[in-house]
Parts: sequence; C-alpha cells; structure tokens
Amino acid sequence: MPYALSFLFSWLLITTPLLNSPVSFQQVMERSTARAHEILHYGDAEPQFVELYFPESASSDVPLIVYIHGGCWQNSFGVDHARGFAEGLRDDGFAVALVEYRRLNDEGGGWPGSLEDIVTAIEVLSSADAPSYRPNSFTLVGHSAGGHLALLASQPQRRLPVRGVLGLAAITDIEAYAAGESGCQQAGANFMATAPEQAEAMNPVYQSRHSLVFLFHGDQDTIVGAEQQQLDGAEAVEISGAGHFDLIHPGTEAFAQVLATIRSLYPELTR
Repeated sequence: MPYALSFLFSWLLITTPLLNSPVSFQQVMERSTARAHEILHYGDAEPQFVELYFPESASSDVPLIVYIHGGCWQNSFGVDHARGFAEGLRDDGFAVALVEYRRLNDEGGGWPGSLEDIVTAIEVLSSADAPSYRPNSFTLVGHSAGGHLALLASQPQRRLPVRGVLGLAAITDIEAYAAGESGCQQAGANFMATAPEQAEAMNPVYQSRHSLVFLFHGDQDTIVGAEQQQLDGAEAVEISGAGHFDLIHPGTEAFAQVLATIRSLYPELTR
C-alpha cells in the first residue's frame, strides 16, 4: 500500500468506531436510513432513477462518486440497501450518485438493458446543468453484481469521464460465476440467459476497461469467491476478516480502506 494511502487508512481506523466483522445484510439495511437530497430520472421506467447525496459544502467542485449496487442482478434487491454507503461517503465530503437500473424481472432488464441504464445514467449525470458536484471526472464504484456492470461501463470506448474504478467483491468473470450452484450464481446464469449469444460481450475478462481498477475482497466472503478478483491490470486488495457486506457498511474496517482508496484518487483535495 503506498505511504499516503496507508496514512489515510490508519487515520480512519483511529477516528472511526468499527463493527465486528463480518457484518450481515440486515446490518447494512439497518444502516441505510439516509434520505437523498435529489432524485434524477434518466428514463421512463420505474427503476430508471438516481439518488443524489450532497455534503454540506456541495458545489460544482465537489467530487462525485457514482455507485452501482449489487443484488445478484435481481430486482428484489434495490438501491435502498446502498444508502448507508452513500451517507458514509457524503459525510466525508463527497457527492454520491446511487444508480437504480432495470434488473432481472424488470421489462428491459438483463443484457444489454441493465448496462445501458447505467451508461445512460452516467451520461445524464455528466451533462447536467449547474450540478452540485464535479461532472467531468468521477469515481465509479460497484458492489458484487454492480461491480460486474461497473467494470463494463468503464470501457474506454464509452468515453465516460471516469477517474478510476473500485470493484467491491466484484464479479469479474460472469461465465465462471454462473457455473456455480448458489442462488446468486444461478441468478448470474439467468442474467446470461437473457442474451446467451452475447456471453463474451458481458464478461469483463474479455473486455477492455479503465486503466485504474481496484478490486476489494473480504477473505470471509461466502457469496463471491477470491477467484473473481483476478483481472489483468487491476490492483487486488484482500481484507482480512471481512465478509461480502463489510465493504459497503460505513462502520467497518473494510469501508475505511475503501474510503482511503477513494481519497487517494483526489490528491488535489485538502483534508
């Protein structure tokens, strides 16, 4: 870990009370009580919206973190469980965009609709008039299945103003993942079945991506295995004792490490 990043991480551990790991999905939901400052609709379908969270010092120069939530590509898991993550970043001075999108069992969800929604939402965010955030350079963060979609959204040919990408327990090889037997793995198979002829196009291991990618993984994660953190050119970060949801709960050591990495992408900011 670079010295500056190590210093930030150590400072966060000193100043932040931490939960015992691994945390549960229920704990993530209990923490997700923040209310968005603004709702932005980027399409006509019900799930096509973005929740925006702004720090007290919101201005056109505040960095924006665009977050793609997980949930095994299924519409039974939504942006509501990401509000604690957004609050943690907001309280540290970042603007946060939680992107909702069409998923399995939504009309138009699956491939390529889910990814197209994310790309469209980002394009709308980056072209907004007088936004309360910096629109021309943001960090893209995705958790689990959201990490899979975030990696694909970062493809250079899309020309989105991405500064860096963080995959939190990201699914980087959907074909290998979908061959498993767990409920989430079988949801991956269902996602692939929406366009089976496009398997290569929907698999990050075969696609170009942003040049700056960090992949975080807890060694106690029982939903996404460590083998999913192998991606050419990416920096893999394993966190001892962390489970699948520690990465998105602001009361954990894992979140402190994620936050320190995000901060390191903005050396121009003073703390």
